[in-house]
Amino acid sequence: MVAGARDRGARRRRRRPAPGAHRAGRPAGRRLRRGPGLPARHLLGPRAHRHAADGTRRSPARHVTAAPPRPTRGRRLRRVLTGRWARALLTVAVVVAVFAGVLPRIADYSAAWDLVRAMTGAEVVAVAGIALVNLFSYAPLWMAAMPGLTLGRAVMSDQASTAVSNTVPAGFAFGVGTNAAMYHSFGFSAAEITRAVALTGVWNNLVKLGMPAFALGGVALLGDVDSGLGIAAAVGSAVLVAVVGLLLLAVTHERATRLLAGAAERLAGWAAPLVRRSAPTGWPERAERFRAGSEDLVRARWPHLTAAAVASHTALFLVLLTCLRAVGGGAELSWVELLAVFSITRLVTLVPVTPGALGVAELSYVAGLTAAGVGATAAAGTVLLFRFLTWFLPIPVGAVAFVLWRRGVGVPR
Repeated sequence: MVAGARDRGARRRRRRPAPGAHRAGRPAGRRLRRGPGLPARHLLGPRAHRHAADGTRRSPARHVTAAPPRPTRGRRLRRVLTGRWARALLTVAVVVAVFAGVLPRIADYSAAWDLVRAMTGAEVVAVAGIALVNLFSYAPLWMAAMPGLTLGRAVMSDQASTAVSNTVPAGFAFGVGTNAAMYHSFGFSAAEITRAVALTGVWNNLVKLGMPAFALGGVALLGDVDSGLGIAAAVGSAVLVAVVGLLLLAVTHERATRLLAGAAERLAGWAAPLVRRSAPTGWPERAERFRAGSEDLVRARWPHLTAAAVASHTALFLVLLTCLRAVGGGAELSWVELLAVFSITRLVTLVPVTPGALGVAELSYVAGLTAAGVGATAAAGTVLLFRFLTWFLPIPVGAVAFVLWRRGVGVPR
């Protein structure tokens, strides 16, 4: 009996499969599904040491989750300085410093208001009419960049996004989001919206950079300036023309697109650690995809895009010119010199520090007008009236447009 038991034990040991033999018949794809370098599923159980593939005794595998790194004091400080509350505090600080600290030392608010109140009925009608035209002036640019968009929907979206941009810190991003949401509800695809946002931004900035070049060149040729200022104006005009030319090349030529996008990517990568961001990648490829996807539209509609962008900026400039003439200041100031002040301020506020460049634009306009020979009181009255019509007025108008959109006006059924 003892011998029989030994024989049965030997037969069982001979029939026992070799370690890992239960996986030999599986396809290679199933055997490698767990990924290279990872333990087999049966090695993660509580009896993993009994099933080791090499026959050795192993301790059970354990999953260890690393604790997230604690933010350092420097990271916490940067987070505070670049957060939403910091932007809001920066806005408040700039507005208080400009309107309560700097401007009262330049001009008397009550005297400036008296100049505004002294406008005649015809002057009020002229100012109101050009301000109304300005409210609708940016919509044609959207229509040129987005085929199929109607004037009513373009005006509604533009006014709503402008109201957001003029009231919220970092409002430009929220304004673009408002545009995207409204255009999506109108039935446009994400690709069409992205292309339109990019094209309107490119053409808007082309005109912003081109107008100072034109104005400074005009001042150098027609204005009564000394030789040093004339040379500076000519050099500045040439630099801006070169920048505009580079942007046009980036829109129309593949190699220029990749080179400029690569340079911008390297610059952003250098600045990324300063603002707690990772270095960007893939900008040349994405820029080229965008250029290729927009090439047909740009070739067909570049005259419409250019005309609409120029008309929008011209309408805004005419509001400033009408306000200056209505208030009664700057009779000796030529329109070319006023265009130079307007264009330089638009260039200064290209990157808005505050919502709608509030405070920064007012200070730049007043400083430019007084430097050009306009009286301080007249300059303050002109700028305050101009900014009321171009910064404050779009806020209630945009709020009404947003409410109408939320109620389904303009949205296809």
